[in-house]
Amino acid sequence: MVPALDWQATDDIARSQLDLYHGLSDRIALTPDDRRRALNLTERDWRAWQAFLSGGPVPAQPPLPEMLRRLGQVAFNLTLVGEGAHRVT
Repeated sequence: MVPALDWQATDDIARSQLDLYHGLSDRIALTPDDRRRALNLTERDWRAWQAFLSGGPVPAQPPLPEMLRRLGQVAFNLTLVGEGAHRVT
């Protein structure tokens, strides 16, 4: 039963990272298509990851470790953009 808990924890972390990404994207008014492109996802992969965020299975592409790396990198960049925009206004 422990492996099932490990998978659930992994899913929860991935969903929280996607939520964080969407929150940062909302703050700078990034469109859904720009969000997809920032993560270098096809439309099909984007839909699969959005379905995952809503409780669906983990998509096959990109693999979860790669998706988490992309989310971290892009979220960091969005934070910098958001901070820069906040300082200008």
